[in-house]
Amino acid sequence: RYWMDLTPSDIMWNTSDTGWVKAAWSSIFAPWICGSCVFVHNMPQFKPEIIAETLSRFPISTFCTAPTAFRMLVQHDMSRYKFPSLKHCVTGGEALNPEVFAKWKTQTGLDIHEGYGQTETVRL
Repeated sequence: RYWMDLTPSDIMWNTSDTGWVKAAWSSIFAPWICGSCVFVHNMPQFKPEIIAETLSRFPISTFCTAPTAFRMLVQHDMSRYKFPSLKHCVTGGEALNPEVFAKWKTQTGLDIHEGYGQTETVRL
């Protein structure tokens, strides 16, 4: 509720694989508790251009992906795309380096909110 900043009018997209507990927390429990809609996209392989096009095309307001994915996205240059609905970006897992935070902010105008927690210590 606090880290993801979800409300009943939000659409949450979490790119986590269903084998990772992050998928349960960010694709089921947090949106369910907050009354948010969940966006689901079948993407067998991570491709930055597919992520960018999806964020531009659909009214996704909250986006969650792994730090490695954010690293790949900023290398793709997200400034070529417009994200009219996107307002909140989150990540968790390993630490994200400051350069990626800065590049994402420059390219999209949005901050990345980094969370820390092991499976047993997750907070919504």
